[in-house]
Amino acid sequence: MTYDLLLREALLAERPSDIFWEWAKKGRLREIMPDLDALRVVSQQPAHRDNAFIHTLKVVDAIEPSPVRRWAALLHDIGKGPAYIETPEGRARFFEHDTIGAAMVPEIMQAAGETPELIEPVERLVSMHMRPISYSTEWSDAAVRRLREEAEEGRGEDGWRDLLALSRADLRGYLPEPIDRGLWVLEQLEQRAQHLEEQEQREQINKERGPRSPLDGHQLLEIAGREPGSWVGEVKDYLLGEVKAGRLAVDDKAEAERLAKEFLILNS
Repeated sequence: MTYDLLLREALLAERPSDIFWEWAKKGRLREIMPDLDALRVVSQQPAHRDNAFIHTLKVVDAIEPSPVRRWAALLHDIGKGPAYIETPEGRARFFEHDTIGAAMVPEIMQAAGETPELIEPVERLVSMHMRPISYSTEWSDAAVRRLREEAEEGRGEDGWRDLLALSRADLRGYLPEPIDRGLWVLEQLEQRAQHLEEQEQREQINKERGPRSPLDGHQLLEIAGREPGSWVGEVKDYLLGEVKAGRLAVDDKAEAERLAKEFLILNS
């Protein structure tokens, strides 16, 4: 069996780390993927106890066994080899390892016989894998949208889901170190992105429907406790006018109810 077939089989195994570790001990990994083998001597101390190679194996084990996700996990820190520097204080630093790693992806995956259709999304994931973990509540809505749009470019929602999955696996690759804070950050990012998507969908629906009263006739009858009459149309026209004037959101039923009651009192 050729190395490319062995590599694909290993990546989709239940525990790829067992296979890659065995290759590393026997010297085969140096032949199959020398850039990955080089991570065995790349320290991450004092920030993390594991070297870059052990961390990578943990990340691969922690992510779901699809070709895109497993390849992205295997290569997400591949740039740490050439990016590695040690500060005068003895701290490991990896400036722009995500950018460097993304540039290395095509050559590595082409050598493994992979197609451009698989290489491109892996390259994108490697280049973006640090960004979700850096999220904070100070980000603007536009920044959150840009991150999701970039992740989804050419792949739709799969690209966004793969990026979040890679970030979660990256954090789990540092166990047993504390990762709760990082997972919480990812959860907040995912929830905010979902909220923005739902908001955009509502706005699009409202735009397609055009201006309308937030409350229909049945709702107004229930709120007022009155018999049907011309007053229903009058209240709906009033609420529609508030929507058109920009003083009332088309989906703000609570404010519409308050305005409707106020209108009925003033015109009773």
